[in-house]
Amino acid sequence: MTLVPGLEQDSRLPHELVYTCTDCGAINEPILVEFPARLGGAKYIRRRCQCMLRKNIEAVERAKNFERTQRYERYFSFSTLGKRFSSKSFENFKASKETAAALRKTKEFVNKIIKATSSDEERAQGVILIGPVGTGKSHLAAAAFNKLKESKACIFVNVPELLERIRASYSSKSNEREDDIVNAVKQCDVLILDDLGSERHKGDDDWATEKLFTIVDFRYRNMRPIFCTTNCQPNSLEDKIGPRIMSRLREICDLTPCLGEDYRYRCVFERRA
Repeated sequence: MTLVPGLEQDSRLPHELVYTCTDCGAINEPILVEFPARLGGAKYIRRRCQCMLRKNIEAVERAKNFERTQRYERYFSFSTLGKRFSSKSFENFKASKETAAALRKTKEFVNKIIKATSSDEERAQGVILIGPVGTGKSHLAAAAFNKLKESKACIFVNVPELLERIRASYSSKSNEREDDIVNAVKQCDVLILDDLGSERHKGDDDWATEKLFTIVDFRYRNMRPIFCTTNCQPNSLEDKIGPRIMSRLREICDLTPCLGEDYRYRCVFERRA
């Protein structure tokens, strides 16, 4: 009968309880343990070899790692990064004076997420990169995703594509369910929304806004971080996504400008120079 984790009770004499582990060769001495009188008082106990305990711990860790890997892969499958952005990093981002603050803020966001514990309120803080088309916002968002996916269940998704994917799930021919898509972006460790504010559909604005609200509100209430990029200025963004969503994002996100000349044109020019 095992009364203490890692120890086995035995009524034999102490020297009879000494044994050599057949796996690691360690010599294990018994221990005298005090038990209540109703259990017979002090008894010598044969100790389980430490290598057995290590094996048990390692088996548990392997199971946890497998479950974590499966979870990450499940969330990664919802991402729409694409080949162009799969290699983006902070190292290959061509920063300018105008984009330096956006680069710094994105790095800070990533480092806080990686270092934060589950009880840290800082991990719930997000970022919105604001600027015109072509200033490198999506590159920075992709760089954040590529770094975070090493240790977090992270989803990168283009907002118009996300909404189209949800809409497509309504078809009887779809292999996806709306709940699966929405729950993934609600519950992942980190959600990166690219191109927020460009998702409005003529004649269908209420539907798009409500879908986004359910996602943002869930993450807001459960303190799960959001990173966004948008081409809209704050007032224009609020007009597009609605005051309820914007109010929540303002509270939990740092609005950071990402300005300057067209990043794509600059990269092309430098390659040809």
